[in-house]
Amino acid sequence: MVKMKKAVLFLFVIYSNIFSQYFSGGFNFYLSSADSSSQKFLPNFPVTEIGNDNFVVVDNEGHFSTEGKRIRFWGTNAGADAAFPSKSVANILVGRLRKFGFNLVRMHHLDNPWSPKSLLDKIYTRQLIPENLDLLENFIAQLKENNIYVNMNLHVSRTFRMFDGVTAYDSLPEFSKGVNFFDPYIIKLHKEYAQQLLTHVNPYTGKSLVDDPVMAMVEITNENSLYRFWRENKLKPISKDGVLPVYYSNELDEQWNKFLTTKYQTTDNLRAAWNKGRVAFEEGEQIDNGSFEGSRLKNYWFIEQHNGAIADTSIDRTISHSGNRSFNISVQTATGTEWHIQIKIPNLKVIKDSIYTVKFFAKSNSDKDISVSVMNDVSPYNGYGSSAFKLTNVWKEFSFSFKATETNLSHTRLSFMFGKEAGEYWLDDISLTRAGVAGLEENENLGNKNVSRMDFSACNNFTNQRVKDLSEFYISTERNYFKEMIKYLKDTLGVKVPVVTSNWNTGMSDLAAMSDGDYVDNHAYWDHPNFPNIPWSSTDWLISNTPMAKENGGVIPGLYAGVPVSGKPFTVSEYNHPFPNQYQVESVLFSLGYSSFNDADAFMFFAYDEAQDWNRDKIANYFAINRNPVLMSFFPSIAFAFRNGFIQSSVNPITLNYSTDTLLISPKYDSGDWRGFSLFDSKISLNHAVKVGKYFDSISSDFSQLPAAPTNNFVTDTDEIHWDATDGTIYISADKFNGSGGYLYKLRGKRAGNMMIVEAGANDFGVITWLSLDGKTIGQSNKSLITIGSKVQNMNMVWNSTNTSINNNWGSSPTLIYPLKVRLDLIIEADSIKIYPLDTKGNENAFTSYFVKPYQPNHFIFDIDQNLLRTLWFGIEKYGEGNPSDVKSSELIINKFELHQNYPNPFNPTTTISFTIPSSTEYYSVLQNVSLKVYDILGREVATLVNEQKPAGMYNVQCTLNNASSGVYFYTLKAGTFSETKKMILTK
Repeated sequence: MVKMKKAVLFLFVIYSNIFSQYFSGGFNFYLSSADSSSQKFLPNFPVTEIGNDNFVVVDNEGHFSTEGKRIRFWGTNAGADAAFPSKSVANILVGRLRKFGFNLVRMHHLDNPWSPKSLLDKIYTRQLIPENLDLLENFIAQLKENNIYVNMNLHVSRTFRMFDGVTAYDSLPEFSKGVNFFDPYIIKLHKEYAQQLLTHVNPYTGKSLVDDPVMAMVEITNENSLYRFWRENKLKPISKDGVLPVYYSNELDEQWNKFLTTKYQTTDNLRAAWNKGRVAFEEGEQIDNGSFEGSRLKNYWFIEQHNGAIADTSIDRTISHSGNRSFNISVQTATGTEWHIQIKIPNLKVIKDSIYTVKFFAKSNSDKDISVSVMNDVSPYNGYGSSAFKLTNVWKEFSFSFKATETNLSHTRLSFMFGKEAGEYWLDDISLTRAGVAGLEENENLGNKNVSRMDFSACNNFTNQRVKDLSEFYISTERNYFKEMIKYLKDTLGVKVPVVTSNWNTGMSDLAAMSDGDYVDNHAYWDHPNFPNIPWSSTDWLISNTPMAKENGGVIPGLYAGVPVSGKPFTVSEYNHPFPNQYQVESVLFSLGYSSFNDADAFMFFAYDEAQDWNRDKIANYFAINRNPVLMSFFPSIAFAFRNGFIQSSVNPITLNYSTDTLLISPKYDSGDWRGFSLFDSKISLNHAVKVGKYFDSISSDFSQLPAAPTNNFVTDTDEIHWDATDGTIYISADKFNGSGGYLYKLRGKRAGNMMIVEAGANDFGVITWLSLDGKTIGQSNKSLITIGSKVQNMNMVWNSTNTSINNNWGSSPTLIYPLKVRLDLIIEADSIKIYPLDTKGNENAFTSYFVKPYQPNHFIFDIDQNLLRTLWFGIEKYGEGNPSDVKSSELIINKFELHQNYPNPFNPTTTISFTIPSSTEYYSVLQNVSLKVYDILGREVATLVNEQKPAGMYNVQCTLNNASSGVYFYTLKAGTFSETKKMILTK
């Protein structure tokens, strides 16, 4: 993990100054929230109502289908307020969703506690608010009429209140997560809510959701896992730094002891099983002067400071846990990322398969989070163990244990990480020892129901069987909850569509706990904002503002590697590169490419919105895409390609199997990496799709026989997706879709299918996609669409560094797009092509359209300059053999230089000048040295509009004379021996 983060630091230093902050010279491309029209050069998603028998099911191939045909969903999320649009807005909103390619909306945070737009009352959450339910059901009816399905979430953010009858309601973990898996009363309330929501008859459709095929799938609980809570050491009382009120901790203890009694019956049987492998020693203290009573600090403890984080260290002679001294870390500047400040001892040692325990006392000036890890201090920076802790202003003892995965006798390091929050921290009595292995403790017995549940981080201090039993208890408890809910939904309520358990898993054990669902789901974000002090603040936030294209795998392996399950549909219900990351446009290629390669059945961007911010021309939060003109402009092409399966799935997928024993003993080998425990290098998934077997009780795969993981140049086994993390580029070359993205200059000469970038700005970062619109391969298509986009910002956004804005200064309307200028080489089977810059609805602009002739058979070179054309969409129509147009291609040959009369004329202060450059059959001879200049009536040069080499084609150049006086002006085109001058009139 630290190795990856060091790589991110390196990239940040090199690239942030190039492409991270506010840019000038942008253009606006406002996409109306009321636009549901259809156009010739945009994909067509027709208005067809979902039929009454079109229920989504899982077919024999393990995919979603309706009426016997596979269906893929390109979706988005409507969160909180956005799920309750007014009736005057709903039909307009839905029409726009359909136009831009969405055929699924995930209804999220319907049960939220923070907004008036919620299904649940703020005082008594056991009743639905009729007015809001009516808005939701009207929205669903409108979606149904537009052939857009619904993903219905049940438990997301419900927060219990006093009158709900929930014990310790005001002390539960956020949204009562975790406790819902084992508390009978809360489970009862979950069922009650599902019944209220899913069986209520929608007055606009005449059907309840359980009987309406508009509901494509049901999600039981969002981002919720009992196993994850254990893995994060949270399943203990709040007083012991857990998240459980005492009532629920005792309830879980009682269920644990009941589980053991059922399995072992007597304490003697339990002791016999648990004491196998017991080791009674503890030895080998490695920390010299861990109490800081001596003077050793310099050249023993070292500090790392990254990305602008600043801290000082010293011996504190006034505050200590024991003795007279402690170690003080004073963090002046935090970045929100823990590893940006590390206090470490780098010359320790571990021996493979030995158990070690880290213990220390710590406090802070206020409640703060830190992380502690033991790892290799040199490449390849393998992690051995880690844990996270919450400090208070009172001294507390903390500990975790780990099993060393290798022998490292000189470069093992113990690191304390403080970069998340500024403030004062103190450490004392630090210890790293080789630990003993305990079984059943002397005072524990089943008769007294006092057998304790260990922390996940302490698993290596206990025998294998004790660890396996606690793993089994948590996994089975979670599975039993899901089984009970699925049975209730299907057998009692009559749900007919696939049901998923939860999402955002932490590896194979979580997958096993969630394995009874009909499909599998996962979430991922690149550069999700960090909030150092105030959760979800719009002012107190930090991002790294780096491109995933430059990262060695990014979040893609964690999203896909070993998460899809053979024989079941796979979905991604949340994904984004949140704003204001200036590289977020890359997300469209990563989402389309790797979801298709992994044969996903649905992909959902988070979120269309979580407010009702439909019309404002401003990006107002991290995740909303509806007001983001760059992302929205790509979605028609991306959705069309995904829904129609234009990108090939893996041809050599790998299926992994896990035995029950492997699952249950895995805490002994878990280093605590936030991405979850894995027995293989997840980057293998960048070459081959990696799935897991449907059942988690088979013989484990031989993981040593897996292919080697790639390093920084990732090519899928289909040869359609190429990702070069060194150059920061990705391209997709499929028959009906081509895409190039990242640092475009690095893609010069690399052909993405039929498309190649000939020239691009040296530091420009963006994405170019090319889509066939008529079902033919892209080189034969009569109609196709090119979309080009780069970074986006609001007017007057203010940044105080490369990775944060200040004072909530997100700027104002309108949004601005960074203009790209690129030269493309397309292979199209045609005598000529016509390029149509499209307006914000996708309509052709006849005046700015132009023809291009090939520089050699079927090869077309032309420039796209968004400074002039100010659009992201370009329709392409081909002319030649087989084209149905009445226009004869021979009439379109560009065989001479021409300078056309400007339009409008007279003008004030902007006009457009068109000219043509003749074709040539030689590649280099087609590049002409061209100049276009404006002169006043005295022959003095007023403006240079063009002065560069250009290939054959027809060009439109804007001329703006803001500071010139009214009168007659002349413009002259020169290219080689050709020269022509025309007159124009400026009137003010």
